Amino acid sequence: IPRRDTKGFAKALLGHFGSLAGVLDADAEALEDVPGVGPSAATLITLVRPLSAHLLHGKKPDRASLKSSEASVTFFRVRLKGLKNEEIHAAFVDAKNRLIAAECLQKGVVDQSSVYVRQIIERALAHKASGFVLAHNHPSGDPAPSTHDRELTGAVKAATDAVGIRFLDHLIIGDTTHYSFRGEGGM
Repeated sequence: IPRRDTKGFAKALLGHFGSLAGVLDADAEALEDVPGVGPSAATLITLVRPLSAHLLHGKKPDRASLKSSEASVTFFRVRLKGLKNEEIHAAFVDAKNRLIAAECLQKGVVDQSSVYVRQIIERALAHKASGFVLAHNHPSGDPAPSTHDRELTGAVKAATDAVGIRFLDHLIIGDTTHYSFRGEGGM
């Protein structure tokens, strides 16, 4: 919005969505529902989140290290929190838990997403990864694992044990909390 005071628009957005996180989680169409916010401003606002994630994790893979559960949660929270549909991601690491690559393995619907164990192992081998962290979001905000989540974790653990790849954790990202299978003894 060139040459105008945008403080009023900012307050209107915060009032409409309840928080800065709500504004950044909104899609362009929802942003345009706020009076005074046009397509250009909405597009710019929707770019803030992915650009922030890129800045936070840097361009070079060796800058990101997933040496702790907290580091993994932070890494995936930036990527997964606030998404409208469930997505399954993996971060592939070297022997010192430095990030080699991160990928979205599957995009699902609002309450489910499926990924094949074979696909996960193939991607880890393709990246020559020593290990990986698997993570997905629950758009409902509740990170409690489903029966399918538990079954997937068990199947991935069995496969990684068989091929000698470290399965570091399976995280479920909710709105304000997360669930760690490793942390809860589920691996």
